[in-house]
Formats: sequence, C-alpha cells, structure tokens
Amino acid sequence: MAQAVRAVYEQGQLRLLDSVNLIEGQEIHVMLISERERARAVLDDLLAQYEPEPIQDIDKTKLLAEIDAAMQGKPPISDAIIEERREGP
Repeated sequence: MAQAVRAVYEQGQLRLLDSVNLIEGQEIHVMLISERERARAVLDDLLAQYEPEPIQDIDKTKLLAEIDAAMQGKPPISDAIIEERREGP
C-alpha cells in the first residue's frame, strides 16, 4: 500500500511528521519530492490533456454537393450580399 508521508530532514536524518503503520525492521522505498515538485504534480493532474483529433481529408465533391442541396430553392448568396449592401447597416 502506497502512503504519502511528510518528513523533515534534520542532522542527516529524516524525521517523520506523520504516523506510519510499519513493522520494526520492515524495508520500504522512499521517494523524495520537494513541495514545489508536489505542487507542480497536483497542478498537472488538474489540467486537462489536449489531444487533437486527426485531420480527415475533405471530399470536396461531396461537400459541394451538400452545399448545393442545402441552397436548393434559395437565391444565390451573392444576391443576399448585394441586397444587404443596398439596405446599409
């Protein structure tokens, strides 16, 4: 079971600030992390990782067909632009 424990380095030894549930003589592995590194790790955990989606090739013929289908029965966009310019803001 992993357990985070705070400690202070004094006179060449680590003095634990938190209680631990260890058996006398039990061997453990210690990883030293500064407060700055710990804060940075916490912030990294809070940030969302951005993974862009792969860019897909666009089928231009299919796209133009979809646009043409959507514009069926509607005046050309150029007519709408000309009309807006005549009317003003």
